[in-house]
Amino acid sequence: MSNVFVFKSRAELSAEQNLNKFIADCRDKLTLYNDQGGWAVNNWHHAHKGKKIAMTFSKYREKSYPSNFDPMDEPFLSFAKSYIRYTQSHNPVTSLANKMVVLRQLHDAILEVYQEANILNIDGLILSRLEDLVKQRVPNKDRLNKVGYQIEVLLDFIRDEVSVLPALISWVNPWPKQKAKAERTDKESRAWQNDRCPSMHQMLALAECFAKAESREDKYWSSILVLLMFAPGRAGELLDLTIDSLYHGENGALGVRWYGEKGFGHTIKWVPKDLESTVIEAHKRLLEISKPARYAAKFAHDNPDVFMRHDRCTTPVNFPEDKPLDVVQFGYAMGYSGDAIERVIKNSRTIDSDTAWGMLTGGMTKWIKSLRENGNPSYYDLAKYIGKEYKRKYWPNLPSIDRPIWESLVLIRDREFHNSFLPREFSWRLSSVNELNAQIKQRHGLTHPPKTIFQRFGYKDEDGTDIGLTSHQLRVWLSTNAERGGMDAWQLARWAGRSRVADNRHYDLRTQQECEEQVRSIMQFDERPTALEAVKLNLPVSYKDLGVNRIGIADVTEYGMCVHDYAMSPCTKGGGDECMTCKEHACIKGMPKTLERIKRLEEQVEFLLGKAEIAVNDAVFGADRWVTHLGWKLTHIRGVRQIMESEETPEGTVIWIPPEHDPSPTKRALEQQGLKVKADEEERVPESTISMLMGIDNA
Repeated sequence: MSNVFVFKSRAELSAEQNLNKFIADCRDKLTLYNDQGGWAVNNWHHAHKGKKIAMTFSKYREKSYPSNFDPMDEPFLSFAKSYIRYTQSHNPVTSLANKMVVLRQLHDAILEVYQEANILNIDGLILSRLEDLVKQRVPNKDRLNKVGYQIEVLLDFIRDEVSVLPALISWVNPWPKQKAKAERTDKESRAWQNDRCPSMHQMLALAECFAKAESREDKYWSSILVLLMFAPGRAGELLDLTIDSLYHGENGALGVRWYGEKGFGHTIKWVPKDLESTVIEAHKRLLEISKPARYAAKFAHDNPDVFMRHDRCTTPVNFPEDKPLDVVQFGYAMGYSGDAIERVIKNSRTIDSDTAWGMLTGGMTKWIKSLRENGNPSYYDLAKYIGKEYKRKYWPNLPSIDRPIWESLVLIRDREFHNSFLPREFSWRLSSVNELNAQIKQRHGLTHPPKTIFQRFGYKDEDGTDIGLTSHQLRVWLSTNAERGGMDAWQLARWAGRSRVADNRHYDLRTQQECEEQVRSIMQFDERPTALEAVKLNLPVSYKDLGVNRIGIADVTEYGMCVHDYAMSPCTKGGGDECMTCKEHACIKGMPKTLERIKRLEEQVEFLLGKAEIAVNDAVFGADRWVTHLGWKLTHIRGVRQIMESEETPEGTVIWIPPEHDPSPTKRALEQQGLKVKADEEERVPESTISMLMGIDNA
């Protein structure tokens, strides 16, 4: 941990003295990145899910070469390091690319105007030049707004937090935020939209790959794809799935415990009924394939500096950990192919030791030289090497959740599906998003690119070309089809793991024709649509649409619509299953998915009633009350279900529980006391009298 502090400028010091104090405090008090060389180096990195993301304090260059760069001039270089170190110590973020872009452009702007890279020189001329440089060097309009935001953040930091330029003018981002590419109508965006959303043919090809998978490689990758197809998910989120990720809800529904990126956090993604068996089979396959890697990771954790002996090891059981291995023993232990080892054995009498090791490993590579620096390695040396190679920075936990890596559902061994090498029995690793994308779209630029899963099964696109997708396109397809089906925006955002409902628009790739047809379907009505028509068009349903003479909009429930006035009082039922026995709740025949949910509820209540009846037979105290309550509840649910299934009930019929079946607590109390709950006709106060008492002039 870095020793975090809050910098406070001092009024008695000059701007230059305050700046120097800020830099000195960040250099001497903060310890972030000290393990990478700290202040003495100009190239730091931060880790995100095991990946190293570089932060190079260099001048602007069109192409990045991490090992060859021209560092920023002083004193700007020291300020840039201080800024990154201070902000990352207080509020670490995973993406620093735009911050680094801004620092480079500001450095060059100051240098061009005043020939000295010092932030104390910032003025209107420099800000004007900064805008010009950003426009020249950041041609992407989508990124311009984000870079502009980081300029605002940096200038506010200099003016308000470091307080070295308190009179610095406020800078307003001149580059507006661009519309989502899915919403644009220009030619380039239209072409992108058409290619972005996979076709039904492509998605069915993926499903066929899962159904026909026989090899471990095909089973693994097709199962991974299934977990991205039952609900919208990011490929990076798969790394946090665990062996106990399947969840069975109280209502019998199947879900998957999921950890959403970008701040969404832990959630449960529910599996559509028709896909439950597929998801269960995918989970089963991944459990089986990941088992050896999970065992190796657990062994390494429980037995530090001990090499995991496996079936290919040829040494005796009692072979000492610190005894040097010969080249053949090493080859079998490290998983080299039988052909390579046989070649060494065949030539062992005519070659020396170094030549034999080179023959086995294909040349004396750096890691082999390092292992043999003090002679042939022992099992102890191999265990040290394995720990360094596979115990990444997040060891022993998964990247984003506090669970051990040996509980990962997607863990595999090194070289797990390699065509030429055997898997390393003692190894473990998490597959990457790039590997997944290489399975569904062929990589260009390689002499012998590996075959995609489509090519291995012989599937082509509808035009005869190779199918090529990205993992993110599966998320787009699911979101787009959810929009087509009229899914509620909030529900869609939760389903997809989006913390902002507004982000749905980035994934809505319905064609212009589809959107126009939806608009026409709304505009074609000469009068207000019925409640069912409004539901299907994703329009609000008013109380009057349901026959209630009151102004307002009904709330959507799991089983229909609620007309309770929450401005008057809270709901005494508490929502949920009790809605089905509430006089303020309406079911609508034909409302999507409600009949299936009502049937499921009926089965659950029937099951509970059976349990209560057994308890009555066992003379359990209070069980008779539950039999009465559940029987009454089941009767109403079954009655609504039968009405909805009846052919005599027209589509769109609104079904209510009779008010007499759901009396209010006040009415129930009056009836118990034998008092009137309804005025007789002769006792009613005339409306004219009520108007007079309320001060209303009927005239």
